[in-house]
Amino acid sequence: MVDFASVAVEWFAVGALLVALGALIKFRQWTFLLAGYDQTSPVPDDFVADVAGNTILRIGLAAVGLGVAFTLADPPSYLATVFEVAVLLAVGRLIYRLHTYAPDSAA
Repeated sequence: MVDFASVAVEWFAVGALLVALGALIKFRQWTFLLAGYDQTSPVPDDFVADVAGNTILRIGLAAVGLGVAFTLADPPSYLATVFEVAVLLAVGRLIYRLHTYAPDSAA
């Protein structure tokens, strides 16, 4: 039988929450969930929803994967730190992509 440690349950819960929020942002265009973003931004809502939703979905799926790792095995202690660094890089990439958005000049 699979034994769910409290750490694994925390990773599953956080991952599921992030996956749900990422799906709402990406597929339902709920950009109001993003702090600091409003409708008057020069960046279109569909671009923001796509980029931010993808980032949040990826982070959520990675957290669920860590929950699986903590459930099935005893991973090294530095795995959570590696996850934190990956999240910082993903958020940095998201901020960079949103700040360097340039509309197509063909339109």
